Amino acid sequence: MTWLRLAFRNVFRQKKRSILLASAIAFGMLAITLLNSLTLAMGTAVKTNFSAALGGHVYISGEVVSPRYYTSNRINEPEFIQQLIADSGFDLVEVKYRSNVRGQVIFGSQSDSISIQGIDLNNETKLAKRIEVRRGNFSQLRQSNTIALPVKQARALGANIGDTVLVKANTTSGQQNLLQWQLVAIIVDQGSFGRSNAYASLSSVNQLINIETNEFQKINLVLSDMNQMQQVTDTLKRQLATLNKAKPEVEESGLFSGMRRMGGTGSTYVDNPWQGTQFEVTNLDDVTQQVMSLVNTLDWIAKAIFVIMLLITLVGISNSYRMVLLERIAEIGNMRAMGAQANNVFRLFIYEAGMLAILGTSAGLVVAQIAITVIQELTFTGRGPQTMFTVAGSIPASLDLVSVALSSALILIMCLLAAYIPARNAAKLDPAEALRTGT
Repeated sequence: MTWLRLAFRNVFRQKKRSILLASAIAFGMLAITLLNSLTLAMGTAVKTNFSAALGGHVYISGEVVSPRYYTSNRINEPEFIQQLIADSGFDLVEVKYRSNVRGQVIFGSQSDSISIQGIDLNNETKLAKRIEVRRGNFSQLRQSNTIALPVKQARALGANIGDTVLVKANTTSGQQNLLQWQLVAIIVDQGSFGRSNAYASLSSVNQLINIETNEFQKINLVLSDMNQMQQVTDTLKRQLATLNKAKPEVEESGLFSGMRRMGGTGSTYVDNPWQGTQFEVTNLDDVTQQVMSLVNTLDWIAKAIFVIMLLITLVGISNSYRMVLLERIAEIGNMRAMGAQANNVFRLFIYEAGMLAILGTSAGLVVAQIAITVIQELTFTGRGPQTMFTVAGSIPASLDLVSVALSSALILIMCLLAAYIPARNAAKLDPAEALRTGT
């Protein structure tokens, strides 16, 4: 304890030097903590937004072959896949059955192209709470031949609640179909990624794309624990492969390749047709893979900047302790002459470096927490691609305890290494030579 108290006194004996060194360490800790927090927040926001936009964590799509050997994106064995999911025993919050189509909505002389999601509100109890309705009643989508349009599309068409609009789209066999639907709700645009979605009843969309009422194009599974996403995906893939119901996997690259695979690849001709449905299972990680790779790249850049800053700081610490050694030669000689052992002198320098590391790291963490609190209070308005990095208009920044622990340990180790050589040289000083040189 005596040597710890002596080290504490020495740290504050040269206040300006200690403050400069601790400030450099604090700045490095502040920078890496904020950058780690922001990249983690970006990743969390991307997954949260994509999960909300796509309606789940694990996605099951299917393909069938027509008598003319052309594929179509639909599931015509609903009982089979429903029973498979039920028997798997997954901890699910919701199971959503959906069909979707890119259609053209026509009202009077105006028309607009939009993605239409066919939903079953009896299974999607949380969707109605998440959707912000400007006018009308979203729950009326339980009725057939009804549609909810985003504000932007409704304004462009000049359509109001109760109006009848025409909806034109291609069926799964490639033919064009035209139906009359009633506008029952105008909703706030959900297109966080530059894509707007309209909503209609599942039966209405199935009629539009010409598939049976009890069929659908995909199943979205909402898990109680998103960390089990890959486990659920792998389990379903194994079960489907065992039953010879798995669609062969095709490697595909590109920013939205996962979304394209989830939504089907369109109608193609096959030489060897199959019976029933071939299923494909993807998950949120597949969809966000390309975006998350950008986030991870930013994270690695942040770590590289931190290492460079840390190395510069450590060079300063090492040079400072070389100067300290020259200034304390007489003091070291006195301590050795009074019976202090070489290892005591060595520990004294190491203790001082450790204290500087702890003080600088602690100060950096305090400032980082204050900055994170301020960031959490910021609200970002507007729409566009940038909104994928926010949740409800805010950045979900928070301290990553694992990252903080690793960064703190690295700073401490590097500071001790920076002081090691000066400490060893101080311990090796001959007492008589030190007294003679220091006077």
